[in-house]
Amino acid sequence: MLEKTELDRELARRICAAFVSCQLGISVATQYKKTPEDVGDLWYFLAALAGKLAREGQGKYFDGLDHLTSNLIQ
Repeated sequence: MLEKTELDRELARRICAAFVSCQLGISVATQYKKTPEDVGDLWYFLAALAGKLAREGQGKYFDGLDHLTSNLIQ
């Protein structure tokens, strides 16, 4: 079962609005207003996947940071 916290709900809604607006050729802001607050489970799944990939992707930028901070402290 996917989490449906307020943050997950908002991310799923925004991803849904972005996709639909791209398909219809309208602005995201316009589609966001028309998108219901509770979207389908597919959008929650995509939101969870996007969040996971974003968190994992940040690691490559901050991998050397531990070593740098250790040297600065010493």
